[in-house]
Amino acid sequence: MIVDLNVRGKHAIVIGGGTEGIRKIRGLLGQGCMITVISNRVNRFLANQAALGKIELVKARLSDARILEDYNDMFLVLAATNDHMLNRKIVEKGRSMGAFVYAADDPVVSDFSYASILNIEGVMQVAISTSGRSPIMARKVRIRAERVLRRIIRKADIENAKLQEFARLAARPRIKTVGKRKEFLYSLIKDRRIQNLIKEDKIEDAKSATLELLQEWERKSTK
Repeated sequence: MIVDLNVRGKHAIVIGGGTEGIRKIRGLLGQGCMITVISNRVNRFLANQAALGKIELVKARLSDARILEDYNDMFLVLAATNDHMLNRKIVEKGRSMGAFVYAADDPVVSDFSYASILNIEGVMQVAISTSGRSPIMARKVRIRAERVLRRIIRKADIENAKLQEFARLAARPRIKTVGKRKEFLYSLIKDRRIQNLIKEDKIEDAKSATLELLQEWERKSTK
């Protein structure tokens, strides 16, 4: 089962600052979570991210997972050291403390597996997963799929997704039932005026038209 894990406002701990650790850190950056990186070495990437305030960097050489006891708010623990047994200890300790856990070298003991992600403008993501069986094949298929998806996902689709988020947040306090809010959101996709504004790249006008339509729906819902 592929899920999009919401880590916004949560605390993620990455143990290991090598190639795998950096991949996991890159995946967390921009997700709105607090990132602590524990590593026995500090490379330029880690130093830069720490200087920018994007990660908390802890330099430590570990032989066990006791360092996790220093944290009581862990949501996610990613073990990415080059020591298989240490990764296993980290996973076991993190899980015992109530965190979701992942070992870069052992999907069997992990709570989840990483999919190969196609990310389009930070709005649409398509995941291809082999459930940890073969990350290499997942990546190979993702590269092939990317060529096709970038042709069929249009700019208007991206802007519609952004407008839907804008409209959903605006509608939540004004249209009381979930069913009616869904109807309202579907109506935006069918509204010719709004869709033409999106095609003409008049995004602010499309937002104004959305708010006008929301007012009409709000009046109807109070009758």
